Amino acid sequence: MIKWILSLANLLFFISFLNAQCIKGNCQNGKGTYLYPSGAKYVGEFQNGEIHGVGVCYYTDGSKYSGQWEHRFPEGKGTKTYADGTKRSGMWAKGQPVDEEGNIVEEMVAKGENSDDGTNIQTGCISGDCDNGNGVFAYADGSKYDGHFSKGELNGAGTWYFPNGDKYVGSFRDNYSHGNGTLYYADGTKMIGEWIEGEYKGDVQLTAKEGEGCIVGDCKNGKGTYVYEGAEAKYIGDFKNNLADGQGVCYYANGERYEGQWSSGSFNGKGTLYLPDGTKVEGIWDYGTFMGKKDELAKKEETIQKANTEIIEDVEEQITRKEALDMKVWAVVIGVASYSHMPVLRYTDDDAYRMFAFLKSPEGGALSDDHIRILIDEEATKENITKTMKDVFSKAGPSDLVMLYFSGHGLKGSFLPIDFDGYNNKIYHEEINEILENSPAKYKLCIADACHSGSLFAMKGNVENALNNYYKSLAQAQPGTALIMSSKSDETSLESSGLRQGVFSHFLIRGLKGEADANRNRIVSVQELYDFIGENVRTYTGMRQSPVIKGDYDT
Repeated sequence: MIKWILSLANLLFFISFLNAQCIKGNCQNGKGTYLYPSGAKYVGEFQNGEIHGVGVCYYTDGSKYSGQWEHRFPEGKGTKTYADGTKRSGMWAKGQPVDEEGNIVEEMVAKGENSDDGTNIQTGCISGDCDNGNGVFAYADGSKYDGHFSKGELNGAGTWYFPNGDKYVGSFRDNYSHGNGTLYYADGTKMIGEWIEGEYKGDVQLTAKEGEGCIVGDCKNGKGTYVYEGAEAKYIGDFKNNLADGQGVCYYANGERYEGQWSSGSFNGKGTLYLPDGTKVEGIWDYGTFMGKKDELAKKEETIQKANTEIIEDVEEQITRKEALDMKVWAVVIGVASYSHMPVLRYTDDDAYRMFAFLKSPEGGALSDDHIRILIDEEATKENITKTMKDVFSKAGPSDLVMLYFSGHGLKGSFLPIDFDGYNNKIYHEEINEILENSPAKYKLCIADACHSGSLFAMKGNVENALNNYYKSLAQAQPGTALIMSSKSDETSLESSGLRQGVFSHFLIRGLKGEADANRNRIVSVQELYDFIGENVRTYTGMRQSPVIKGDYDT
């Protein structure tokens, strides 16, 4: 995952990274032979320490790629010879086969390209001094830092290159962007200003010069301008009882801006939230919570009214009390933020705590301590995660539901625990699938808020109603496995400073609390939950993130 706004790596660096090494020739600027951490071997050209130019790589699965490379990835013209002897010659981009228009050739991806999970690339300190001095350090997700290090940490002037083409140029302190800097977006736009511990704060000094509190007009009952403490935001508009109330606009130091209706100091009514990258979140707000677009709300109300007229009997009368009482729920909740060899994530641990709190609450099932476990950061090692899943899910009975919630980094085909070291300790989706399959539970639910989580859909199974009112809805369901993922396999799962959490997890919990119950029958089905999450996440992220669902299930 990458922060919605800039949050850079809290990373530990080592001059020698795993088993990656130059074993022959000139791997700085020339021709050489480089051994990957995975055991793959590259022979070819290098530029500034990076694999760049023309070369051939022999992969551990018996395949090889020969052709053009750019910044550690196959890029340009090349030929891939697969382990079965078949070949594909053509164009490549970021290691993926593409056609002449630059579109990924899906049939070739299906043939074998997904077997490379993203860590089969050059990683580690590829140039200079990554301990105390100037150096270049490359990461498994495709990102790269070029700048000054102090005691193995990012300190001083440097440039951070994101996998999606964005880059930050400026000052760093203790592994975060800190001080003056510029974030250049791949589309040519940029964001200039001050950064504090990885978060954009705008031109704080200029704003602070205006003073704090009410600086213009009547900020009690009238129109005025108010600067919040620490110059974190400036509001211009209507006031009532000393709070923003009516029409107004608020400029936030992190680059966001809200224009529209307010009530009692919160977004309330029709309004638009402008995000730093230009995305607009436009629609109806309910005291700070985005509720969707007006026309969509009207359609929902019409659907609700129609459904209410069609409900003849209460749904609770259709399900026996015994069936509901016989069902138990077992959950493992995981949140990883403070990675050592991947960029730090700001909200994933908070998202996990929110999910844990929901499941412990009466509306989430009031799970007892022996039915739910939470693993955060240092506890979320590969060994702990797999052991906890096996322990908790093995206790389930044949009528029960087991649930895994994971919020953190992901690569193709795997989730990354806290002890991921750049190549080792990945938790492969097949491992998760096997643990779920070995549980005697009737229903299995996996919810993942992670990059590349969509690739978990190699898992098989039927999807049925789950979670909110699951005691009622699942009692009549068929056995199966539900898979709800935050993004497509090639997308980034986004975090939002406006929501103060991951976008997917924010709408997930709101949906589970009942907002996804479109027909108001007091049961949130998997389809309703997915529709609610998908609609809101796509709207909030400007279509840059699309949740996905898999399986045969009742609507």
